[in-house]
Amino acid sequence: MTTLNDDTILIRGLDVTARRGEAAVEFTESAKDGILLETLMGRYVLDSDAVVPWLLVDGRRTVGQVLDGVAEQSGRPLEEVRQPTYELFRQLQEFGLLTEATPADIAVLTRP
Repeated sequence: MTTLNDDTILIRGLDVTARRGEAAVEFTESAKDGILLETLMGRYVLDSDAVVPWLLVDGRRTVGQVLDGVAEQSGRPLEEVRQPTYELFRQLQEFGLLTEATPADIAVLTRP
């Protein structure tokens, strides 16, 4: 796993299925407005605070751009969202739900 920085581009794991709403609440009430992520190897629940960063990861935006989007959508200062978002991304990488985009990934995802 590489060290994340503001220039890193992340992509979601190809085997990850995401479902919003009731599917997540089935696992824990604290997941109201959250997302249930499923892979062949497990299920993971993201709470409502993790939804925005997850949705902004698209293989095109850098981590810095995702941070700007999280700050804008939450109405919180960038420095307040930086550490929790980085920690979320580290955990999602550890579970194999996010990976760093390769140059080949970026070339495909940025085609017009």
